[in-house]
Amino acid sequence: MIIHSSKVVGAYFVSGLFILFPGIILYGLTVGFRVSEKTIERQTALQERVTADHKGLSHQIPLLNTTQFIPWNTIETVVYRNHHSDDKAQFSFYLTQPADQIKSKQPRWIAKVLLPLITKSKTVIIDEDCISFREIPKMLEKFFVPINSVNMNEVQGKGTLISSNTIIKNNTIRVEEYWKPNPDFESEKVIYDRYNRTFDQLKQSKNS
Repeated sequence: MIIHSSKVVGAYFVSGLFILFPGIILYGLTVGFRVSEKTIERQTALQERVTADHKGLSHQIPLLNTTQFIPWNTIETVVYRNHHSDDKAQFSFYLTQPADQIKSKQPRWIAKVLLPLITKSKTVIIDEDCISFREIPKMLEKFFVPINSVNMNEVQGKGTLISSNTIIKNNTIRVEEYWKPNPDFESEKVIYDRYNRTFDQLKQSKNS
């Protein structure tokens, strides 16, 4: 009897979960989940940021309690990447020597694992969710002439608009657009190179 009753309770428990979880998801989609101010502050505090001065570029990584400092004279190449299959665009800095690591606090356990890897690397990658990410070209313009311009709003799938259809239903407006992909879209572009090399020349130099 005990085994049988536990099976019944387990069945009710599982059935309850099947009802509860869809209900929670439906509530979140219709009403929305509230995010507390503390959660927002915590997320902001962990967000990476980039700043610049006359000495170089500073890439702050709160998760690792460190700042990667890149002196201007160590930058050899800067490449902008925006692959449509990836979630994030990024700037890749290729240096003549590893960036200086300025530790702000006692490193966390994750920092102890990752810091040895980035400390020895001559490449610094800054993703688009980094604060002031879009200001990086302007930062470079102040110390490097010339640099190649980049359109961060450019999307590979939006080259030429073929057709557009506006649908009004239940007091909502929906616009359906059909685009011809941009054949000239560059998913990887050299923003700056000390020797004015093209992207193909850079690939050849790495392979040689």
